[in-house]
Amino acid sequence: MSINNPNTDPLIEEVLENFFTEVEAEEFNKSYLAEGPASDLVEKLDDHSLKKQFDVDLEKGLKHRAQVDLLITFAENKLDQEKFINLLLYLGQSTITGGEFATSLDIYEKLAHYSEKYPEMNNIAANAYLRMGEIYSRQAQWDLSISYLGKADVIFKDENDAKGNAECENLMGTIFGDKGELDRAVEHFEKTLKILEDNPDSALQGKIEINLGIINNIQSKYDEALSYFRRALINFEKVENIQRITEIRQDMGMVYTKKKDFPSAISEFDLALQAAMSVNYLPSVAIIFLSKSFVYTRLNDYDLAEAFAEKAMEVAYKLNDKLTIAEVYKIKGIIQRNKENYSTAENYLLTSLRLNDELGNQLNHAETSYELGVLYNLTDDREKSGKYFTDALEYYRKINADEEVNVIEELLKE
Repeated sequence: MSINNPNTDPLIEEVLENFFTEVEAEEFNKSYLAEGPASDLVEKLDDHSLKKQFDVDLEKGLKHRAQVDLLITFAENKLDQEKFINLLLYLGQSTITGGEFATSLDIYEKLAHYSEKYPEMNNIAANAYLRMGEIYSRQAQWDLSISYLGKADVIFKDENDAKGNAECENLMGTIFGDKGELDRAVEHFEKTLKILEDNPDSALQGKIEINLGIINNIQSKYDEALSYFRRALINFEKVENIQRITEIRQDMGMVYTKKKDFPSAISEFDLALQAAMSVNYLPSVAIIFLSKSFVYTRLNDYDLAEAFAEKAMEVAYKLNDKLTIAEVYKIKGIIQRNKENYSTAENYLLTSLRLNDELGNQLNHAETSYELGVLYNLTDDREKSGKYFTDALEYYRKINADEEVNVIEELLKE
């Protein structure tokens, strides 16, 4: 079935083909999408070898949201209960992948309220709460995320759904990892692995390998980290899971960045970006732009670093991704510091520090404190430099990040 309506969002076209008859699809297009053409794409950079990497359409979100709202109204009166629930589940996951978190939350709230009325749909309610917890975790709204994961976990236990419980434990581990509380993160990952011993799930096993790889990278155990990532990559490539492949390539790029192997880092980030843009996976796009920006600061290409930082900020604001926003301010601070604009650099770094404190992110706090220490070293403010280096050192010692500990200890001796 071909819809042939240039105004229809690609996701909506896909849903219309999979869930409705051709007559119903035509009815939806004629009755609900009788608007003019969508606005132009985001302006592209001209005459630049990397311009395609900046070609991310952020203006179609309004059209996408409106069409999803209209489609749900249309579907509720056309589909039977089971098919309608399946459509909501499909839309919910697809909008998460596309970074349309506000739309996803509305869909999963509707699913939760709808399924709460029917005891036989408890598992649907649990999965809705699980996804709401995932969305809030992506936005660094930790308390809300943990609250919804707790609701999901209780229902999964009542339903004897061990894999659901494992998903909750994994996400809890991810939250504590994002907050920089690595010991607590590992506790939850170990609980997940224990559940999976009796309830094998290759996809979830792969997620745990990714998470353990991230923790090993933070602790400067690069070979172990790459080993985890490569195992996970093989599994997800077999099933062509583009979202996970994107995340693993991004994570491998981070390892090479810490190893100061910048050509390999850029190669991995480019592969990750290519995969992410092929499915419009905006959450990863923002992080990849940010990661590339940092690498270019290390290569002293500050104009390109700034271009990627600005694009990362643009995507992060669209997603309400507060962690990435805080990290962009850190990168912008590094760029301005290297350009010897010390006052501007200080403002950016202090803003990053404030945002990370508000988010309770100890790892990013330590990283930003280190960068402030470097800044105050350059401006010969030894008191402030020592304060921020010591602040960062305390956390790095706590998580056994030996490489960072050694660097800071040497700086404090100067």
